[in-house]
Amino acid sequence: MVERQDRQDRETKRHHATLLRLLAILFVYAGLADDTGSALSDSERARHAFEASREAWTLSRRICRRLLLLIRPVEAATRRLIVVLASGLPIPEPRAPERPATLPAPTRSPSPLRGGVRGGGSSIAAPSGDGKTSDARPPLFALADRDKRYEWFFSGRPHGAGWKGPAPALPGDDQLDAAGILRRIAALALALDDLPAQARRLARWRLRRMAARAAGKARALSPLRPGIPPGSLPRRAPKKVLREEHHLLSETHALARAALARFDTS
Repeated sequence: MVERQDRQDRETKRHHATLLRLLAILFVYAGLADDTGSALSDSERARHAFEASREAWTLSRRICRRLLLLIRPVEAATRRLIVVLASGLPIPEPRAPERPATLPAPTRSPSPLRGGVRGGGSSIAAPSGDGKTSDARPPLFALADRDKRYEWFFSGRPHGAGWKGPAPALPGDDQLDAAGILRRIAALALALDDLPAQARRLARWRLRRMAARAAGKARALSPLRPGIPPGSLPRRAPKKVLREEHHLLSETHALARAALARFDTS
């Protein structure tokens, strides 16, 4: 038992170092750092990426494609490393929320899709400012994989219906808004800077889901979606196209699956 824990700690540290190196490459691609050495030594890299996302920061379409191809497996590997760390934490006892009876109910603002504040929170808490209040908070790293999309499968249409030929090739040098990618990089940097805090977040996430299942609601307890992880290459992809991030994702995915098995039996 102790030997297995020591081996897991060594693998976690090794994968964490690799993720930090890949994060530095993301910073260089996005123009947030001159080289990987300065990105690794910058203790305020997450804040710099977040502040850049609030500016009129643009990147070429070619760079955005390169960033997305790298950030997807890095995010998935980070998520699986968090699962491994969370598997060693004790499960806290659920606590009932304490709320005074005299506290008035907050006024709910409209949905963000209808022009409300972020998260549909209280309209009282929305300060007046320069119009950037929706992005005033640093982004949180997503602890669970995004669900697979099956719109075509359930649409009832035959495969390829409505296809009108290949789409015209888009230029690779036109400038695109990079705010979304920069926010993902900032969230990833915040998570990698404090993995134990992310593991505690995941433990609380599972606790809330367990309470919801106890109340009769359908909730999944695994933050990992079935099948191959996001950012993976197809299983039939030739080995020559596999890069460091793909090997890292494969190793962390195996560790996370074993950690989830211990989660379910604890």
